[in-house]
Amino acid sequence: MEWPGDFPEDHAFVELLVPGVSSASDFEQLLKDTEEKLNLNANSIEQQLKELQAKMGDSRTGERPLSPTECLQWLNLRAHNSLRPVSTGHQELMDFFKALQQYLRSDEEGKEEAALQFLLNLSSQCGVCFPCAPSTFSTSSSVHPQLNTSLINLVHTVRDDASLENQEAWDDVRVQLRRHLLDRLSSRSPEHPHKHIFTLSIAERVHCLQQLFFLYPESEVLSHYQGLRSQSVMVLLLSALTSSPGGETGFDRLAVGFRSAVPALTQALTEELHVLSRLAEPHTILGFINAAYLSTVAQELASLMERECETALRDNTTLGRKIKKYSARSRATVEEAARIIGHASVGLFDHVTRRRLHTYVPLNKPSNVAPEAEHGSKGSGGPVLCNDAPMELPMKNRSFSLTSHQLRALTQLACTLLGFERTVKEQVTNMTFIDCTGETPCVKGILKKREDSDMTTDGRKCTAETFPHTPEAQVLEFEWRSAFRGLVPHMAHCVKVVLDDVCAKSLQQEDALFSSGHTSITLSRIGGDTTLAESNTPLREDSFYTYSERETPKVIAKFCGAIVIELDALLPLAVACRDGSLLEVCSSFVEACGRTAFAMLGRLQERALEVPSSAPLKNLPALIATCIYVHQRLEHYHARLKGSHTTAAKVPLTLLPIQKYHDTAEALKEQLTSYCSQVCSTCILQDAESHHWADPKPFYEGERCSFSVQMWFYFLCGLRSDLWAVLPAELAKKVLGQVLAETLQLLVQRYARARPSYKRLLQIRCDITAVLLYVEQLMWSVCESPEALVHSKPFSAIAIIAGGADWPYIIHSLCEQLLTVLVIVTAPLSLLYRIFMIDPAKTSAPDQPDSPVVHWLNAINPDLFTEQVIRDGLMGQAASACQLRLLTSDPGCNPRLLLQMLLYRDCHLPRTLLENSYLCQESRLETSTEHYKAADDFVVTLFNLFSCLNNVPKALTQVLEPYLEQAQIWEHLYTLADTTRAVPVVISCVRGIVNKSTNSLLVHLVSMVTSWQATEEPIEALFKQNVPESILAKVPKEWNYTAQEARGKETLTKTVISITIQALSFIFTNLPMAVASIPLPIRFLFQVAEKHLSQHARQLRSVGLLLWALLGCLIQGLEDPHTLEQISGVELDRGAKDTLSLLAECLQAVIGIQQKGVPKPTVHKVLQALEEKRPKWTNMQLQKARKLCSDSMFERGRESGVAVAELTEQKIGLMLLEVCHKAGGNDYLRQIYNIIQANEELLMFKLTGSTNSSGDSPHLVNFDRQVDPDAGFNPLQQFDHIGKKKLDQSAMVDWAWDWPRLLPAYEGMSQVTSKTLLANRWEMQEVAELEEEEKSMVEELQNAYFVCCCSSGLQDSHEAAETPAE
Repeated sequence: MEWPGDFPEDHAFVELLVPGVSSASDFEQLLKDTEEKLNLNANSIEQQLKELQAKMGDSRTGERPLSPTECLQWLNLRAHNSLRPVSTGHQELMDFFKALQQYLRSDEEGKEEAALQFLLNLSSQCGVCFPCAPSTFSTSSSVHPQLNTSLINLVHTVRDDASLENQEAWDDVRVQLRRHLLDRLSSRSPEHPHKHIFTLSIAERVHCLQQLFFLYPESEVLSHYQGLRSQSVMVLLLSALTSSPGGETGFDRLAVGFRSAVPALTQALTEELHVLSRLAEPHTILGFINAAYLSTVAQELASLMERECETALRDNTTLGRKIKKYSARSRATVEEAARIIGHASVGLFDHVTRRRLHTYVPLNKPSNVAPEAEHGSKGSGGPVLCNDAPMELPMKNRSFSLTSHQLRALTQLACTLLGFERTVKEQVTNMTFIDCTGETPCVKGILKKREDSDMTTDGRKCTAETFPHTPEAQVLEFEWRSAFRGLVPHMAHCVKVVLDDVCAKSLQQEDALFSSGHTSITLSRIGGDTTLAESNTPLREDSFYTYSERETPKVIAKFCGAIVIELDALLPLAVACRDGSLLEVCSSFVEACGRTAFAMLGRLQERALEVPSSAPLKNLPALIATCIYVHQRLEHYHARLKGSHTTAAKVPLTLLPIQKYHDTAEALKEQLTSYCSQVCSTCILQDAESHHWADPKPFYEGERCSFSVQMWFYFLCGLRSDLWAVLPAELAKKVLGQVLAETLQLLVQRYARARPSYKRLLQIRCDITAVLLYVEQLMWSVCESPEALVHSKPFSAIAIIAGGADWPYIIHSLCEQLLTVLVIVTAPLSLLYRIFMIDPAKTSAPDQPDSPVVHWLNAINPDLFTEQVIRDGLMGQAASACQLRLLTSDPGCNPRLLLQMLLYRDCHLPRTLLENSYLCQESRLETSTEHYKAADDFVVTLFNLFSCLNNVPKALTQVLEPYLEQAQIWEHLYTLADTTRAVPVVISCVRGIVNKSTNSLLVHLVSMVTSWQATEEPIEALFKQNVPESILAKVPKEWNYTAQEARGKETLTKTVISITIQALSFIFTNLPMAVASIPLPIRFLFQVAEKHLSQHARQLRSVGLLLWALLGCLIQGLEDPHTLEQISGVELDRGAKDTLSLLAECLQAVIGIQQKGVPKPTVHKVLQALEEKRPKWTNMQLQKARKLCSDSMFERGRESGVAVAELTEQKIGLMLLEVCHKAGGNDYLRQIYNIIQANEELLMFKLTGSTNSSGDSPHLVNFDRQVDPDAGFNPLQQFDHIGKKKLDQSAMVDWAWDWPRLLPAYEGMSQVTSKTLLANRWEMQEVAELEEEEKSMVEELQNAYFVCCCSSGLQDSHEAAETPAE
């Protein structure tokens, strides 16, 4: 490395993690720094070993360094050889121990700490090894008999064969010291005993345990410590249960109490892991956690559950032979609804299942008691409902049944404990590196009662001093499930009854509503009343739920929503009971879930059959959405309940009708599309007056299109509104595309067959023009991307032949056929003759590109879909406007299209939003506080989104640069560390990201200082409070003990300088990685900002703006004790604060910040010592860190230059994945989408570059305007509108078709098609009245295209019915 190897007190934290390494330079720097840290640590360890060998008188200079294994062997050999007996007299030892006993029994304050430090000093200075054998009361001596003598190198030892009197005296001293240390470890906060288990810091607890290890074996110490922690956990649980604010009782009290206790319990367990990870091996830690925490929670829960069960037994008692009516009508409703789906439901309702449903198992019933014996005679009645009213009866005639409210409380309790279990697994995995995150819970049998656990093998109770040893464990043992064992039959029974009852009531209410004439299905919105309860959200938002927002329905049938709510509420209980002896509850849930699912399915199918005879069409989308949602929930249940192979064999997961719901949803979708097509073909498009093509009179004087075409579009707009409001976005687009394609095919066939009269020619032209305009309007809602809108994909035809369906491709094809009909049938005869007959070689069609070209869009909207757009794709303003219209026409937020649109043209759209808001106006307009806040929220959203796009690091700067320039915000980046001034929100966001990087450094710095204090302060305390002379006089002379004198101020200053140098070395060692942890977009922002801050060039010359801000924030954090305590969780004393403040002053001197007042001499000494040890190393590290602020930007900038210009689907997908993996990423996209949707008119005006703005068009972006989701379809307005524009019938009649440009494109068309369509022209009819010139042209066309003029009309008219529509 760059510094000498004689700096042994230095080391590096290799475990400092980098939150986000973004570029190849960052990865390269990470590898280099890691290698340097490892080398530094190796040098430090080697130097320390050399010093240790020198102190022990066995220097090995000149030889090769020892390997770690050789070092350990050498140390063990030296320790063994140094154990030699000395002639310490029996009386001398007794006098020494008695003096200690007398001192410890005195009233002097701090006597225990002084005695402990004195004994440790004796051991380290004189090599005296005091026996740390297991205590005579401990039962753990047989488990861990080894002595803890590996901490020091022994010169002398106390003989183990000393008299019993010496051993008893030493034991008495140890007991008093142990009592003191255990009292410290067991202290709790008197103000909040149920919130804080510990008052000692982690370092203090580690120190106490290390002192105990000096006195007793590790196993015995951990056993005592385990007992303390078990008692603390018990006190915390009882305090939480007794302080219920709502006055809950019964199982509610348990659920609320554990929910309030789990956060404090989790915090205590996390701190415990930090303590034990410094003292014990991972598997010992697992055993400790199992015994002290998990087992205690399980035992206490078992005791409380048993007590509540006894209370419930008294309150819920029912007469065994008198069974409450279960409501035969309700059960019949469930079964009758399930029968509708046919023979598949027979297995669910066989007599075994019925018997299970009706079986009642009391709490005190043996497992081998038959149901008939329990209920009395066979004719005694039906099942017992779980919510019977209590009755006062003799105990012998009582039986126990859970109420639905009690079952819900137990479910909430199980959900809380599941969340606690998952958190503990994650914490233990992170701290011990043992994978504990498996899904299979570990249930270790039935928990014994606490009084039984205190009995010995001979039946006698253990003494108070006895603690079970802490065994090593391989897995975490979550035994809380065993507390539910006594309630298994009752929970299983109640789950069935509750679900059946909820299903029956919901179906009855729906049936009553439908019978009363309310045929429209009542809907409930997903995300409203059908979401899971708050306590169950961890089960919904885990990795098992894989459906995105675009795949989830928006609303479902209300009666099914109520049932799904109940299923979701009971799911945590089933998940908790999916293994071991609790499996009956899970099986019961699956069976009941299967029954209710079949019942719902039967009702959904029944309601579908009533459309359209007695129910409206809009019911079908609601039924499809409900089937899809229930299908998704059933798949979620299957994933959550699927366990081991053994469990899968016992839990009847096949009873969940997952496939049936999928098949039903597909069948209903087919029913919907076929019905819509039939309505159009048999009703809407059937207009005899409009279709009378041979009529010599014009249709409505040639002033409008056919009514049927207008009503067709009106119907499709209404269908789109219904689909958009209910179905998942992707499915809604597919259904609309299918209906549009199928009905459009009918229109193509109609107009391909039509042979209009001269007066009806305008009608066909107007109709086809209207159809193309309508389809162009609907295509924005059907297509997923601009490419699908403009280009037809060549492989789509192959996919369609193979059985697929690409509806945009089919629609494009049909519209091309309509345009062909329009051109060939209605074009002026003279132009047609000139193009087709006069010198076709000179008027040949232009060269066609290799890729398919969509002509009809260019013909109907040449301003947007120019020939270049058709040939090369959308670019520039046209592409931006097209993306905007696709985005706002979608049923919901399309994340992929939105992200593509935000990045297109160097982030043109978000820049447009900011530039046209009050944020970038020269004169600030008066606006409301809410609008200011909404604008700030939008800026924060943009920042959070673009700051995580490392693939396009320039995007964030491109979006914010106009705003930062206009509002003059660059200067705030230079003073980023100054928290006293009010700053714009974007600066707060930047500061937050920089602080994330500095906080990781600050946490380690606090740990370094507190660890140093934990080592130094006990020695200082020993000097401040020496043991009395009476004890010093009794120290045996053979030990050669010399009392140490208090260290002077100069010595203390040296230690402070030493720790400050180590801290500075740590900062600059990890400074490059701190820079690499900052996202690339932020680094690029600082890179650009530095160019705008030329006035600070002198200060930034050596470090650059980013390092200036980062080190400034680090200095600010070091000078703020409150921030340090908050991020580290450690309370700092004055000594630690002074040391960290000195470190801040040293950093200020390094980067050239002017210090307040006269610089301290200590700062100069620290920097001078560091420079002597590592010449120019500090500057080298600064330059290395600064390099990551420039080279990585240019490297990624070159890559992203192509990435932004060519945003392929793969690149957009990767960036979208990056956004979604960030917390809140989906919410950021949703908020931006809402702002775009609310300001669509302004954005379209700006993106298209239009100059003819209307007077009422908005001029500034409104950030707080919300779009009404229910204001989609207005029947009165939509009747005569195309989108937002009013329908102009006369404009369609007089549509200016560019015939000279269109006709050449069809010169090379198929002879069959051209002959068929030419035959349909009015001039080709025998009754046509033509002028001489026209007759000659017609005759030439007939000679050229018809074999037999006399019979061609009839023959070709039949061919026309098929050819264009194929």
